[in-house]
Amino acid sequence: MTITDHPLVKKYLAAVARETAGLGPERRNELLADLEEHIAVALSEESASGDDEIRTVLARLGDPRTIAATALGEEPPAPQMSRGRTLALLGLLAATGPLMFFPPALVPALIGAIWWLWTAPQWRHRDKAIGTVAALVPLLFVVSQWVVPAGTLTFGLGAFLPVLVVVPVLPAAAGGYLLWAAKRPA
Repeated sequence: MTITDHPLVKKYLAAVARETAGLGPERRNELLADLEEHIAVALSEESASGDDEIRTVLARLGDPRTIAATALGEEPPAPQMSRGRTLALLGLLAATGPLMFFPPALVPALIGAIWWLWTAPQWRHRDKAIGTVAALVPLLFVVSQWVVPAGTLTFGLGAFLPVLVVVPVLPAAAGGYLLWAAKRPA
């Protein structure tokens, strides 16, 4: 375990991360990496290993709110997409499901929805990946129907119909998740 893995250091860095939620992701990660490096150097210079010594070094760095206020003063908050644009994006994402029944329209809608999703600032990479995977499921289903020779799968129509209902609904469900994710605090 390195000294920066100490619970007090982790708690301090987590507090700074929480307070700097309004920063852009690159600037926030850069700030946290700089702080972690500074803490590691300060702790090694003082041979600090006990809790009291670590608290002293962290206190000299300053309160996480002060650090965040300084950092936020240097950079405007990350841009947010308007609610109307967010809903339009989620509507396009949801439309990719039913468009699986019309593949020529599915591909352009899918490309547009995924591109728009990945350029939107309000979601984390994890949320964008979930939306992307859910949007790709109908396309993968359509492709699988062309690739798998007819009659090789013998699970019958009774199993196929639920799949045919669920697959188009997945992008809409992902849209609901993304709407929730856009509203949650950073």
